[in-house]
Amino acid sequence: MTNQNPLLSVKDVVIGIPHPRRETLIIVNKANFDIGNGEMVGIVGESGSGKTVTSLSILGLHNEKRTHLSGEINISTDSGTRDVIALSEKELRLLRGKDVAMIFQDPMSSLHPYYSIGNQLSEAHRVHHKVSKSAGIARAVEMLDLVGIPEPQKRVREYPHQFSGGMRQRVMIAMALINNPRILIADEPTTALDVTVQAQILSLLNDLQKEFNMGILLITHDLGVVAEVADRVNVMYAGKIVESAPVADVYYRPLAPYTMGLLASIPSVYGK
Repeated sequence: MTNQNPLLSVKDVVIGIPHPRRETLIIVNKANFDIGNGEMVGIVGESGSGKTVTSLSILGLHNEKRTHLSGEINISTDSGTRDVIALSEKELRLLRGKDVAMIFQDPMSSLHPYYSIGNQLSEAHRVHHKVSKSAGIARAVEMLDLVGIPEPQKRVREYPHQFSGGMRQRVMIAMALINNPRILIADEPTTALDVTVQAQILSLLNDLQKEFNMGILLITHDLGVVAEVADRVNVMYAGKIVESAPVADVYYRPLAPYTMGLLASIPSVYGK
């Protein structure tokens, strides 16, 4: 399926880095996918397959001096479609957090330990809006309430070490959504969380997606997570997308041998 007016369109993206024995080591090879309004698209694959590198390129978070990047990464914005690869660093800073935002992989280390939760959320909002610090804190309280953190007016003054892993992940989601982005990238959003909290986080993302009508790119190695929440899935192996289809097709009618191998590796409840 190809969206006629996608929020995000990745076309023939190649990502390479310098290598001592060859000119360039290709780590992502001609990636193609898109995301529409209200759609959740997964990228699934083993560690080192190129999932996170692909997601970081969408935000322009690559070292220009050490990274070869080609193709197109088109993002829909209020001022029209912008190609991330062609933007300057100044233009990228205006794009990040406003049009496209990211929940980074490790909620335990993604928050600064020396600043309160309210200050960190407020700063993320004030970067893109000329509002007072008190207005920024008020927005932070609103977002903490939205993601289900109890007593947000009290918790906004607390520090990351006073929050559990699941609560920190909710804070990261609040930070990513504080400027109402069109596109949300969730990089392994349930890593290091217990099963119950994982289910809560996935349910929260589902609810927020419907409320904001945003497109979500879900990066994960967990096929169970993809099956539960995604509309379509891209299976990535050794830097290539080897299969792209609706979730049901991938699970019940897989075509790529690697996809079949991933499915076969899932433990059976029957012990076979």
